[in-house]
Amino acid sequence: MIYQALIVDDEEIVCRGLSQFIKWQEHGFEVSGTANSADDALSIIEKMHIDVVITDIRMPQKTGLDLIKILQREYPEIKSVILSGFADFSYAQEALRCGASDFLTKPVNLQEMERLLDRLREEFEEQQQQAQIRTNRLEALLLSAARGYSDLTAAKYDLPAFNSWYGVSMSLLDRSLPETEIQSKKEQMRNSVSGLIPASVLLDDEIFSLFCILPCSSDADLDSCIAMLEQFGDVFSCWALGVSKQKSGIRQLHEAWEEAGCAQRYRRAKGREGAVFYRNIEPLFSQSSPDLQDILPGLLRCLSDPENRRQGVSMVQESLASTLKKEARLTQYQTACIRFLIELNGYLQGLHLPDSDLHARLNDALGQLLMSTGCQGCADCVTAYLSWLIDVLDRFDDQSLGKGAIREIQLYIRQHYSENITLNFLAEQFFLHPNYLSRLFKEKTGKNFVEYLTEVRMEKVKELLRTSDCKIIEICAMAGYDNPRYFSKVFKQYTGMTPKEYREAGTDLSPSRH
Repeated sequence: MIYQALIVDDEEIVCRGLSQFIKWQEHGFEVSGTANSADDALSIIEKMHIDVVITDIRMPQKTGLDLIKILQREYPEIKSVILSGFADFSYAQEALRCGASDFLTKPVNLQEMERLLDRLREEFEEQQQQAQIRTNRLEALLLSAARGYSDLTAAKYDLPAFNSWYGVSMSLLDRSLPETEIQSKKEQMRNSVSGLIPASVLLDDEIFSLFCILPCSSDADLDSCIAMLEQFGDVFSCWALGVSKQKSGIRQLHEAWEEAGCAQRYRRAKGREGAVFYRNIEPLFSQSSPDLQDILPGLLRCLSDPENRRQGVSMVQESLASTLKKEARLTQYQTACIRFLIELNGYLQGLHLPDSDLHARLNDALGQLLMSTGCQGCADCVTAYLSWLIDVLDRFDDQSLGKGAIREIQLYIRQHYSENITLNFLAEQFFLHPNYLSRLFKEKTGKNFVEYLTEVRMEKVKELLRTSDCKIIEICAMAGYDNPRYFSKVFKQYTGMTPKEYREAGTDLSPSRH
């Protein structure tokens, strides 16, 4: 990475000399500009990114010391270096107390300047490494908390506390796009959000494309953030946004995750414009029906497998009958059925079924539910919708639910290869029947699940052995293996060499086929 330097001195010859006679590129820097006054320097800093300012002390109007004080107050991330004569040593000392990184005496010794640049570059790199570690810890913490692990605390990881914030779930509406375009849109959104919303954290997961935390202290702040996100959504023309209720503290993250997900799926199912706030649809989702909601993952797994689709309908019919006995009031039963269809439809939006319109069909079903005069009529509406859906799936390619899933599962494996991933775990996460997933994975990738996971892990191990100084036992753990002996055996089967031999050879060999 190249860091940007700004030279500030009221003597033009000094600026020109420092710019021309120092080998900036060799030390990881380039001169972005020069300025003859503190005010000119501040104008440049407002317009472009600057990493380090090298400034003279004695200048007309604002001194270099004045400039450093302003930088510390308004641009604390910028490092500053003072240029001073021997007579100005006391000023240089004061500059160091005010936050300057170092000082050099005039006339500048080029070797001293280059040594200083090397030190500053090392400091920048160390800061970036620490920031990345902090980001990784934060993402791991948030992902764990979102999935329900409440024993983790921000204090344990020396992470910032979240006081007043909202969770936002964002998802691609069009999953038929090429994988490269999908990834490009994800990265665009990720970069846009992280650049415009301070302290936001973005997470990838197997259901939602992005999940972020918006620290907002007021409704006005929230509205401003959401307005920016909606603008990007218009540009990318493929995003659905759901927003949780206001939260406080890390332990409410899982709740925010669930609420934002419900709102986002409602937005997709109903085709509503703009973001959907959970607080506006909470009455619909607050009257839950455990019987119906608990069977949704199992239903999705049945729908994914052509051999088990009818079994899924039977499962729903049994649950409807059970719920019918418990929900005596028509309005409660209607609400339970409406929520069930909206949740189901939200997961089905990415299938792009031909000759079908999930949105229009859902609206018809919801309309019939609202006009039903009895609970049995509501149950019949749900059953009819499912029968229609199964007919569509049967007419479609028998792998309709699996095509996009395999692509997302491969991505998930590449991102989580170090974790304890099993076929049953993936089937549960992606709402697929395990047997169907195993068969489909082999057909689409040419490898079974274990072979693919091993290949991903081994290629990462090879990269680490070639490019890092990590101990082999550390690489073993990083690749998701807890038994070094077994790890070494698998690696030798894959490459024909032990990890130690591979590192010593210093070459990349084609994997052996087994």
